[in-house]
Amino acid sequence: MSTGIRGQKGTRKANPIVNLAWVPGNRFFWDGRASSLEEQALGPITNPIEMGHTAEGVVAALEAIPGYRPYFAEAFGDDRITIERVTRAIADYERTRLAGNSVWDRWRRGVDERQVTDQIRLGTKLFFGRAACNQCHLGQDLTDGQFHNTGIGWDAAAGRFADEGRAVVTARDADRGAFKTPSLRDVARHAPYMHDGSIATLREVVELYNRGGTPNPFLSAKVFPLGLTDEEIDALVAFMEALSSDVPFETPPTRFPQ
Repeated sequence: MSTGIRGQKGTRKANPIVNLAWVPGNRFFWDGRASSLEEQALGPITNPIEMGHTAEGVVAALEAIPGYRPYFAEAFGDDRITIERVTRAIADYERTRLAGNSVWDRWRRGVDERQVTDQIRLGTKLFFGRAACNQCHLGQDLTDGQFHNTGIGWDAAAGRFADEGRAVVTARDADRGAFKTPSLRDVARHAPYMHDGSIATLREVVELYNRGGTPNPFLSAKVFPLGLTDEEIDALVAFMEALSSDVPFETPPTRFPQ
């Protein structure tokens, strides 16, 4: 779970902000409740657990710091500070965070085969073949942008989910326990996994899918037992590890406008 103000724990893990400039379907957050990056940027600001602020409070706080005004003037043509400009600036920054040019990408382009092992090649074959991972993890960013139920958080005794997922937004039974397919770009860098951070390793994630997810009345038809061997599970993990890009983590600033 992600940690917010005063050490509060949320119920979901924060998604990485990579390759958000092109998101299939333009739906953000695990449940797709935001339809733009700007709307997504406002969510954590006003969430009582995450940043616990208000739109008005953010504007007032920034207006009280003279050092921010030149930046707003440069970006927007004048130094007015509004919540719309704040969220647009955050969203545009997020659009610059990219992931790509991994070992796997360079191999697929025929540029560099030296670092691609037989295990990675087997994992690739399984991912796009018998393991059927690319039913949901497809396209350049390896996500369909859709919502699927894998059974995470299902309480069989109570007959409910710890988190209803997409159904919170749509109120549809078919969306109960469904969460957005995450991109697999840089996935090895962003443990733990699943919407609630309940799975510690990539191998455990593959083992979940190999079992066919967690049975529940709303389980996606795209989740079924795979019959993979230990060797094949390891190969799929190696494939996902090979998706780590050559883009370094960004160093956070040590000084801010005064």
